[in-house]
Amino acid sequence: MMKMIRHMTRASAAAVALALSVLAPSGTASADPNGHPQPGTYCTGWESVYGQGGYNFTDFRVCVQVADNEGRSAMYIETDRNTYWSSGAWYNATEGYPAKVSATVNMGANDSTGGPSVSEYGSWTQTSRHAELPIGPIGIVNCGIRHLDVSYYQVNPYLGPDYAIDVKRSYDDFVLDC
Repeated sequence: MMKMIRHMTRASAAAVALALSVLAPSGTASADPNGHPQPGTYCTGWESVYGQGGYNFTDFRVCVQVADNEGRSAMYIETDRNTYWSSGAWYNATEGYPAKVSATVNMGANDSTGGPSVSEYGSWTQTSRHAELPIGPIGIVNCGIRHLDVSYYQVNPYLGPDYAIDVKRSYDDFVLDC
């Protein structure tokens, strides 16, 4: 009986510790007093989007790569399954039939740790099914929850702008870990 009580006590203590660790906000215990994010790559979820009429398709996401403990960062758009419909079949973008891609990303300042707010634009010719399209260095950013507004535009490599992908997305919970 005593052995059973000790086992139940250990199990209860483990459950309480697990519950407390789940409730504790991540990254706040050792937060940088300067608000610099941890080095690494932070991305939104993948978005699967079609162009007008369903003849143009891609998956895309926005990523911020934090290079060092000072918060120096760069931003890029990543695409995958970049394809278009023609003559009854799906084809990948190629050098002969490239996709024309452009994007604007606005990242708002963090409410608790400050800025900066960043607005970046990029334009590319994509010649493959998958690409990482650099928007460029965005300087030093602060950690925490950020708001992103993304405008993504892609012209079908075969049918042209009448069938373009033209989407706008907002993310209220883009997190750069402290």
